[in-house]
Amino acid sequence: MNRLSTFKCLRIFLPLAFVGTCLMADALAADLKYALEAKPGDLVVDRMPTTGSNAKEYQQEFLFKVTNPSRTDFRGKAPSCQTFDVEVFFVGIDRPTSVWKWSSGREFCQHVTEVPIDPGKSWTPPEKVVWTFKAVDVKDGKYYAVATFVPTKNKKAADVNFVITSTH
Repeated sequence: MNRLSTFKCLRIFLPLAFVGTCLMADALAADLKYALEAKPGDLVVDRMPTTGSNAKEYQQEFLFKVTNPSRTDFRGKAPSCQTFDVEVFFVGIDRPTSVWKWSSGREFCQHVTEVPIDPGKSWTPPEKVVWTFKAVDVKDGKYYAVATFVPTKNKKAADVNFVITSTH
């Protein structure tokens, strides 16, 4: 085979190899299993008039877990140090309304972050994900939280529903 033929083969083979690698990475990402849990889940808040710093605060903790059930390593990469996010929505009459986002107001380093998950192992965020709020800041009704796993660009990796009601 002469040099020209070799060059032509490489011109065809290299892009195909790249596309195949990208498809394989997406296929591996699709095999991941996602779970999101809210603790305590359904909440009853006290709406008795309390103002200022005396108002009681409530917390909803979110436990996000990504499991690799396959026999191969998952070697994901996030474009920054932000590897996940959790957002809470109030389910309104017209459409859901975002009421809290974990990443809002946070700063993240701007370098690629590797997120490896070995076969049969799980990954969880390195810090607690807690939504802290006062009764006056939330409405009674249905809510849901959505977790995003940045290395797979999965905008809705997992979600969980809960209800906030009040006593007067």
